[in-house]
Amino acid sequence: MLLSAKSVAAALALYSTCASAGLIPKLLPGFVSTNGQKFQLNGRPYYFAGTNAYWFQFISDINDVSLAMDKAKAAGLEVIRTWGFNEVNVTTIPGGLPQYGGEGAGPSTIYFQSWDNGVPTINYGDNGLKRFDKVVKLAEKKGIKLVVALTNNWADYGGMDVYTVNLGGQYHDDFYTNPKIKAAFKKYIKAVVTRYALSPAIFSWQLGNEPRCGADGTRNLPRSANCTAAVVTAWIDEMSKYIKTLDPLHLVSSGVEGFYNRPGEADWAYNGADGVDFDAITKLPHIDYGTFHCYPDWWSKTVDWTTQFIKDHAASQKKIGKPVVMEEYGWLLEEDREAWLGVTSNVTRVEALTKWQNAALEGRLAGDQYWQFGLSGLSFGKSTDDGFTIFLEDAEAKTLVYDHVKKVNKQNQGWFWPF
Repeated sequence: MLLSAKSVAAALALYSTCASAGLIPKLLPGFVSTNGQKFQLNGRPYYFAGTNAYWFQFISDINDVSLAMDKAKAAGLEVIRTWGFNEVNVTTIPGGLPQYGGEGAGPSTIYFQSWDNGVPTINYGDNGLKRFDKVVKLAEKKGIKLVVALTNNWADYGGMDVYTVNLGGQYHDDFYTNPKIKAAFKKYIKAVVTRYALSPAIFSWQLGNEPRCGADGTRNLPRSANCTAAVVTAWIDEMSKYIKTLDPLHLVSSGVEGFYNRPGEADWAYNGADGVDFDAITKLPHIDYGTFHCYPDWWSKTVDWTTQFIKDHAASQKKIGKPVVMEEYGWLLEEDREAWLGVTSNVTRVEALTKWQNAALEGRLAGDQYWQFGLSGLSFGKSTDDGFTIFLEDAEAKTLVYDHVKKVNKQNQGWFWPF
């Protein structure tokens, strides 16, 4: 599955020929492309309701992944976002940063890159990229599309700060500016992207999960005083351009949470405080579509605030003229909200998510992916549950998954009525 330089060059030539002739859907069946504000697949509009299952490659039995994909496909969830990374240090310092490990979705023996005294080694073995090979092959076989994130803003599964601490960085945002760190990340990008550059199972390459200036105040490195939205945007511009030189056949997305950078706004989610400028990022020439996330529980926001956040991104989609995806959204179960945040709400998950899904439908967003996919019946029982998980066998899934998928799919049939 690993492609040679000659194969990549051939793909580049094929893409250029197809693009200039407008024949990508005909000559490259199975590859998702964009058409204005919409995605398209095999020449037809491709609105989708999908989900997130970051854990596919981290569980022991590949048959569990096969079962999970079958269940997702049967539910109409054809686009699944997952992690294409897991960074580990050969030797860890107790209490050192970043604090990762014990994420709960699989054995620590599965990893994609290790670091030893500042030297990275990409794991091509059975417990490394060969493991991801199996996930991609299953997706190809079952007609699943994968959004593959290439690193993590947060400490889970290593992420950005593992690069930074190994290569002499002091701050979390050194990942975006330090030449040695950027070169190391590009080396990893090349290993993964070229390996699957001709796979129709890849929906898009994603630069990272929720890149921003800062991260967790306890488990991650601190943010510097010099990080701005311009810094993060410049990094996204550089890395997206680089991916396109390796693989022009697949879409590229940023993975940002969709915060705005509007001067004079008091709301931190709209004034660039976290170093994210959704509009500027989505307009970049090598970013094919915009992304945003919705977590009012974590952000101390309300359900209604989130509904407006969704409407604002629908407006941005129309103004910018590229697809926009609500690629993560969740509302805690009441018992988890009380236990973790010490607050209560009289709004149920079905009420909150239905309101958001309807806003996405009404705004004709190109797609949405709830966080996160869950099911029972795996070899070890239930899949991982972080308080946001929607299990397919639970009653709420009828409304939030099965009924919603039907509404979204109507947009691909030439007529549409969301309610």
